[in-house]
Amino acid sequence: MLDITIEQAKQKLINNAYSIVIINTNGQIFTSMEHGVKPLLKILSENKSYLQEATVADKIIGKAAALLLVYGKVNRVYTPIISTPALQVFKNHNITILFDQEVTHIINRKGDGLCPMETLCLKINDPKEAYNKIRQQLEDIYRK
Repeated sequence: MLDITIEQAKQKLINNAYSIVIINTNGQIFTSMEHGVKPLLKILSENKSYLQEATVADKIIGKAAALLLVYGKVNRVYTPIISTPALQVFKNHNITILFDQEVTHIINRKGDGLCPMETLCLKINDPKEAYNKIRQQLEDIYRK
């Protein structure tokens, strides 16, 4: 079951323009084309239990996304690109992670520095603290 579900999520991610694919324990599939951590924050704020023991395929995973996935209690994760700090988060929380490429950090969309969410979470190790800080940061950004 593990390999089928993670392979299904991986193929859906690769074969479509999705940024994230989540398959929950009931077999329901959530997909999004939104960038960054927005889809994860939306699910966590609306229905956190949806992520519990889910399988996730995400285009790029930095430490912020990793901490959010741990906060949601996911079981398995696939990503083409993962940052070293994110990989460590998954290892620390015994979450199965499959990836294609490890990078030292996630860069921002402009390509001229670190991803702001990665920067925000570099010194955070508690998933709930990360969730609260990321949510607050995005609220501040969208309020401007």
